[in-house]
Amino acid sequence: MDSWGTVTVNRGVIDFSSKSLSIPMKTARRIALIAAMLSAPIAFAQDIVVAEIDGEAFTLADFEREYAKTVGSAEVASQDSLPEYTDFLRRYVNFLIKLKEAEGAGYFEDPGIQSEINEYRSSFAKPYLIDNEIVTPIVEDLYEKRKHFVHASHIMIVLPQGASPADTLRAWDRITALRDSLAQGVNFGDLAYRQSEDRTASSENSKRGFRGDLGPFSAGEMIKPFEDAAYGTPVGEISDVVRSAYGYHLIKVHGREDAKPGYHVSHIMLRFLEETPSDSAKVRARMDSLKALLDEGASFDDLARAHSEDRGSARSGGSLQPAISYHDPNWDKSFHDAAFALEEIGQMSDVIESQYGLHIIRLDQVDSFRTLDEMYDELANMARALPRMREAETALARSSRELYTISVDTLLLSRLLGGIQRDSVQQYLGELAAIDSAEAMPLVTLADSSYTLKQFANFAAQQTNTVGYGPTAFTQSLIYVDAFLNDKALAYRAFELEKSDTGFREIMQNFEEGLTIFKIMEDSVWNASSADTLRLLNHFNANIERYQWPERYRLLEISGAADSVLIEAVDWLDEGRTWADLVEKIASDSTWNLQLDTVLVPGLTNSVYDRALNLSTGEHTSIVSAHNRRLVLFMDGSEPPRPKTFEEARTEVMADIQIVLEQNLHMRLRSKYRVKTFPDRLATAYQRL
Repeated sequence: MDSWGTVTVNRGVIDFSSKSLSIPMKTARRIALIAAMLSAPIAFAQDIVVAEIDGEAFTLADFEREYAKTVGSAEVASQDSLPEYTDFLRRYVNFLIKLKEAEGAGYFEDPGIQSEINEYRSSFAKPYLIDNEIVTPIVEDLYEKRKHFVHASHIMIVLPQGASPADTLRAWDRITALRDSLAQGVNFGDLAYRQSEDRTASSENSKRGFRGDLGPFSAGEMIKPFEDAAYGTPVGEISDVVRSAYGYHLIKVHGREDAKPGYHVSHIMLRFLEETPSDSAKVRARMDSLKALLDEGASFDDLARAHSEDRGSARSGGSLQPAISYHDPNWDKSFHDAAFALEEIGQMSDVIESQYGLHIIRLDQVDSFRTLDEMYDELANMARALPRMREAETALARSSRELYTISVDTLLLSRLLGGIQRDSVQQYLGELAAIDSAEAMPLVTLADSSYTLKQFANFAAQQTNTVGYGPTAFTQSLIYVDAFLNDKALAYRAFELEKSDTGFREIMQNFEEGLTIFKIMEDSVWNASSADTLRLLNHFNANIERYQWPERYRLLEISGAADSVLIEAVDWLDEGRTWADLVEKIASDSTWNLQLDTVLVPGLTNSVYDRALNLSTGEHTSIVSAHNRRLVLFMDGSEPPRPKTFEEARTEVMADIQIVLEQNLHMRLRSKYRVKTFPDRLATAYQRL
């Protein structure tokens, strides 16, 4: 009689268990055998060889791992087709045989390549460490907090950095006494007006800070201890005492709301040029007539260009750039409220009045909230400019110092600085750095690295003193020693990343492999193609029909830094002057800081030049932006098709020759390393998912 048991088939592993009574053991074995047979092509990917290189197997599992890296994940990779897998296998095998050739040719030991690898490691390791340990956590914190705005007030008692214990105690007593007053019911705004040492608290002209009210703010606008306390204090309550770089704070949170997307709007504006009621009435009548035209279907853009007195936006149909931020305190409140009252794209406001004049506003676009990945670079740039970044870097450096044995020859420093004035330390160290003998004097040892007096003196001479002078020159020098140890401990920890960080290790491996492949290609393909001019010329003459200019639009471009000069130049041409007149004008008038270029465009290029392609000869675009330049494009007709000269086609000819040379290289290496590929076996890739 059969015993009873259960069976599990998981990735080719068959597990029998008799812990539960479910099916007869014989039946379980039969099920397991069938399941294993059905799953064998999938489960044993380690055993499926899809390529052989010099007798070494490249398996389906190897392929799946490398392919998934290129597309992001195995899940994404599983959606691709067999032709895509086959193409990748071909290219990856070519990569592997070039690596093998590089290894056999000694490229990995080449002193020049090793020097470049060490230089890359030195320059990249520390930024990588800081990005992973500091920047990314700050970015993630900023991203989550910036989903919300906090409306808060504060009372501050100033306490400078490095304050004495007595001053610190006095400031603490004052802030705690103020908190007791608040607990007894004293109005927060009244107390801030009378007692806060933030000068804006008692200034009625302050847009932010009067009576302690900071208005709504988001992450990155306040220093981190203040920000954390504001985000962590419940609405309606007052925080505990908060210590920041400026002193002690009490924070009252009035409200918290979700962030709102930016609004892209256009407007038509008329200014009140005079103060009399009659003049104001005329302006209102003009604006009412424009609103009536819009209601009848007139073009908003055309009316803005023709009538709006905001000349900066009028030329672009009234468009205001960039988007209006809901919480930006610099926008006029009437304009802001009217803009954010619009709900539909294309919807227009009634005539509204601001401090600048009368407006009609149109909603053009509402921004969508971006993902963390989409905002990462922007937030990272913000993070690097915040004080919390420097504080976190110092904390990381200090924690890194704890990992290593450190010694400092303080006796040497004491002896050298004995008779130096305390405010002359940097100057003296700068002089020491210029003395050759300082290179032979060891001063600091960190782990297995030793640093000389010259290295320290060079470092110290370049530092900015942010904490004042110590009571003696020796004490002052210890401030620079502390900074030097922070810098070197962080650099040492970064240099060791390959031992502890898989991601960094892979980056360095990829860089080393990429560098050697580059060298192989440079020696075997790129230099060979560029050096053989006769071969290039023969290929060009034999395939001249391939190297032709199509019909191209000829565009004349005027670019400059100031819109006002561009406008003046365009108006000057519109009055009948020629392009030659403009060239002469620019040469003779230094105030016309403009650049003139001729651009030949074959058709749509997905660039700024596309804006001019539908123009008639002699017509021009409005002012547009491209690559941090402001420019106007004139249509100047077209150039007929013609063959390219050898010099014009040389780059293309070289590229074609390089393709042939690279194909020959791959054929030679595939033969040398006895390459075999089995692309049909890729049909089962990722089927276990």
